[in-house]
Amino acid sequence: MLHRAVIRHDTEHGTFLVGGRGFGPRERVPGKSDAALRVLTWDLGGHGKQVLEAMLAHPDMNLSDAVDMIERENPGWTGPNAKDKREAEEAPEPPEPAPRRSRAGPEVAALQQEFATFRHLLRPGEAKEVEAALKELAARPDPEGIAALRRRLRTLALQAAFWRELAGPAKTANALGVVLMHGDGRVIAEGGASAPLLEEKVAVAMRGEMERRGTGVYVMHLSVGRLVIARGKSVAVATLFRHAPGKEVVSVLQRTVTAIEENMKAAERTFGNPTLASRYADALLKLVQRISG
Repeated sequence: MLHRAVIRHDTEHGTFLVGGRGFGPRERVPGKSDAALRVLTWDLGGHGKQVLEAMLAHPDMNLSDAVDMIERENPGWTGPNAKDKREAEEAPEPPEPAPRRSRAGPEVAALQQEFATFRHLLRPGEAKEVEAALKELAARPDPEGIAALRRRLRTLALQAAFWRELAGPAKTANALGVVLMHGDGRVIAEGGASAPLLEEKVAVAMRGEMERRGTGVYVMHLSVGRLVIARGKSVAVATLFRHAPGKEVVSVLQRTVTAIEENMKAAERTFGNPTLASRYADALLKLVQRISG
């Protein structure tokens, strides 16, 4: 026990028997004012060490006097609030609140809507991956995860814009039509809106201009636009434009004529086949249209 005294409970008389140094061999204390009960109560309340020190400091005092002295010096150990105070002191600290799960914000909702718009551009497996990532972000929003998914969906948006531009109406091209001719004005192949160049009046004017000016690049002003003629020794390319082309376009026309004349055998095989000649003219027109805008 906390003190050298021995405390025993007499169940027959309802008293505690206390014996030991400082007391008679058997001193009976009435149970109603039982000092030993208070010692036990204090011990259960976590004050056993203080009680032992107080008793050892006064070895000549009997138990009742020692208990009375301790009670006067520590009034908070007894009374109606002692139990509540002890329980409050012994109560475990409340656990830290669990981190609050942030709700899916408008960013995740916007990503879900964007994914629904461009889902058809993904393969089934890729679509399932993005869908799983969206569910994870909706349950546990993560700034880095949101940013990564946003970049992936932005790529889909750019891809959709690219295909939309291709599928939409084409821009009005500056280059309208092209005609490949021999040096004497005979037509080899044509591409695009070349009908105005095949009219007899325009064809005669082109032949006359080529005979007069020879090789080189020159411009004729027609009612339907600007006609740029790039002529070599044996081949000429006449291209009709809405408005004057840039120097880059003129350079392409000159290099085209030079390339044809440097490899006349291949050119003769291509231009000898009307289908291949027509394809060549169409391809040349598309190249000029891309460059001239």
